[in-house]
Formats: sequence, structure tokens, C-alpha cells
Amino acid sequence: MRRLWLAAAIGLTCVPARAELSLEEALRLAVERSPRAQAARVRRDDLALEEPLLLSNQDPRLGASYGARNDRAPRAAPTFEGSRLQAERWETSLSQRTLLGSEAKLAWTNERITNPSLFRLLDPSASSRLSLELRQNLLRYFWGRPDVARRTRARRAVDAAAADLRSARASAAAQAAGAWLELRAARILVALREGGVRDARRLQARTEEKGRYGTAEDSELLQARASLEAAETELLLAQSGLRRARHALAAALREEGSPEGLVASTGPISGLPAEWSLPKDEAEALAKDAAVEAARRRAEQASWELRIARLDTLPELSVDASYTFAGLDSRYRGAFNDMGTWRHPVASAGASLVLPIGWWKERLTRRQAELRRQGAEAEAGLTESEARRAWRDARENLDLARRRLGAARTLSALEAKKLAAGEADFRRGRATTDLLVRFQQDKRRAEAELVRAETDEALALVELSRLAGLLGAE
Repeated sequence: MRRLWLAAAIGLTCVPARAELSLEEALRLAVERSPRAQAARVRRDDLALEEPLLLSNQDPRLGASYGARNDRAPRAAPTFEGSRLQAERWETSLSQRTLLGSEAKLAWTNERITNPSLFRLLDPSASSRLSLELRQNLLRYFWGRPDVARRTRARRAVDAAAADLRSARASAAAQAAGAWLELRAARILVALREGGVRDARRLQARTEEKGRYGTAEDSELLQARASLEAAETELLLAQSGLRRARHALAAALREEGSPEGLVASTGPISGLPAEWSLPKDEAEALAKDAAVEAARRRAEQASWELRIARLDTLPELSVDASYTFAGLDSRYRGAFNDMGTWRHPVASAGASLVLPIGWWKERLTRRQAELRRQGAEAEAGLTESEARRAWRDARENLDLARRRLGAARTLSALEAKKLAAGEADFRRGRATTDLLVRFQQDKRRAEAELVRAETDEALALVELSRLAGLLGAE
């Protein structure tokens, strides 16, 4: 029954495979298809529009208006007030605001009134005015340059979003790299287990042949059969691990079709950042960590938001000034010509002050911004602490993986020599089947350990590269 199940498992893996997928290609596909990276990119582009929007408030605006009125309401003194009032008014203006809160408006206003009153010597009358109005805030929107604070806050938000994008790309690339490395290790392990099955079958055949000549005991024949059963079981487990590794890589690459065709190259690992490109010390690593940079930029953004809250809650103190030239006639043309003589100027100036009573809303606004700043700074400190520990652990894991890889290579070479000597003794009749089986198992375990050590070293390098922002870089 187990042989039938083994054949079915082998048949499931024998599907048409695509060309071998390199690590570089896997990283590229994972980054391009990552929903998190796409969302982070949209977020960054969205925030990048905030500063241009702030600057667009300086765009001049053209305004035009027209109004007409026909008033026939009863009047208490129609002789003095007129029996009816007909008026029309139209205005054209050009206004603009500056980053300092200044407001300027150039307006041309025309008005025509018809009112048959006894005391109106000029009926109908038309007036034309050309005015320049200026308004300047002296505290709110001016003191402390809140426009600079807003633009700086927008830039810090973009920097944080860009760091989030780098973090998302690096995470997607690290996930794909880990899945690719596990698939590569699973393919090599399956090949090792298949070789173990072949060795066990050859050993069983030799033992049965010796048994026919009476030179092998029954226990040796049973040992050979047990060794074959164990090798086939190990092969089943390795093939199951291969399928799970394909599922993991398909999930990392966002593959919509069947993952059975995914094949990772079993050649030397290439495509990871070189050793010399890694940060030399902890400070450099923290400076390149995308999560740390994003947290620091958000803390700076919160500091600028606190400054904006303080400036926006200042009292409203402003000065106003206007200068107007006016003209009057019974027709629009005459009123305009009269205005053009510049003999009827009207000048005005003033100041206004608005103070909140109690300052309750202002204090709450500032307190809220202060708490947000403290929270962002605490979050930045926590992120930096976690990143420091992660970097130290990753560095230690890489060093340990390299020492383990060296030991695994030495052990694999020794086990190969031991098996070769054991096979020579078995052929000369100086070794039992049990001893040769143990030597074969030891060699397969050493080879599997070597594959695991190579994979763990590459995974440690992937984690270091992710923390350093070297994976998935644009």
C-alpha cells in the first residue's frame, strides 16, 4: 500500500514545469505584485500632492457678479423716498493670497440706480469704482511663518510614506527570497532522498544475492528491507515539503494558477546583496532601516503639527487698507470717464482684533497636538529599540550560520569518506549490512544538514539585507 501511495505522490510532482526561476526574477515579481507595496506607493504619491496644494492657494482668482433689483414696496414718504427703486450692480475682480496670509483684491464695480424721488437731481444715476483692497494678518497665519511649518510637515509626511514604501518592498522581497530558498532546499532534499531510496534498493538486492549463497543472515536481509522502507518514508516527507514550499513561493509571488510548475534553481545562490554592501556597524544599520526612518519622520511631522496648532490658535489681528477711485454720471460710460479723471479718490484704513474668551478650544487643540507629538516620539523610540535588537540578532544568526556551514561541510566530507570505506569493507565481507546501513544514513543526514546550513546562511543574509534596506530597492 505504501508503494502505491509513493507512486501517486511521485506522479503528482511530475507535472510540466516552467523554466527554472532565478532568485532575481522571484524578487522582482514579488515586489511588482505586492499589494502592500502598491498601497504604499499610492499613499506616497497622494501625500506628495499636499505641498503643491498648499502652494496653489496663491493662484489668482477672477470673479464676476451681477445683480438686479426692482423694488415697488410701499413707502411711508414716497415723495422723499421715491415710489420705486430699480438697481443693477455688476462687479469684476481679481484677487490673490500669499503665503504670509496677505490678501489683495482689485475690483471694478458699477452700479445704476433709478429712483424718481423729488430730491434726486440725477436720476437715473450710474457710479463706477476701481478699488484696491489689502488685508494683512499680523498674528494668525503670519507670525512664525505657519506656511513654512505646513510645507515642512507635508515633506516629512512624504518622507515617512517613502520609507514605508521601501519597507513594504523589502518585506515582499524578503518573503519571496525565503520561500525561494526553502523551495531550492526542498528540491535538493528530494534529490538526496531519491538517492537514498536507490542506495537502499541496491543494498537490498546485494543482500538478497548474498542470502541465496548463504553468506547473509536473515537479520541482514530484514535490515536491508527496513532501510528501504525508511528511505521511502523520508522521500515521501521530502516530497510533501517540496509541495508546501511551492505553495509558499506561489503565495509570495501572488501566483493565481497552479503552483506545481514553480521550479527554483538548485545551482549556486546568487542575487543577494554582497557582504561589503551591508552596514559596517549598528548606527549605520539604524540609519538605513526603513521602519526607523519612517518612525523618525512621523515624529518630526508631529512636532511640526504642534507648531502649526500653536500658531493657528493665536488671536486674529489684521490691518485693512483700500484705495478707490470713483466716478458718477447718468450713464455707465460717463461714470467710467469720470472715474478715469482720478479726481475722486477714496482712502480707508483700519484694524481688527478677535480674541477668544476662555481659550478653551485653543488649549485643547494645543494639548492634543502635544500628546500626538509625545506618542510619535515614543513610537519612534520603540521602533529604534526593536530595530537595534533585530539587527543584533540577525548579525548573530549570520555568524552562527556561517560557523554551522563550515562544520556541516567538514562533517559531510568525513561521512562520505566513512561510507566509501564501509562499502569497501562490505564488499570484502568485513562489514555487516547493519553497519553499512548506518553509514548510508549518516551520510544522508550530513548532506541534508549541509543543505539546511546553506539555506540558513542565505536566510540570515536575507534578513540582514531587509533590515539594511537593500532588498527591493527602486
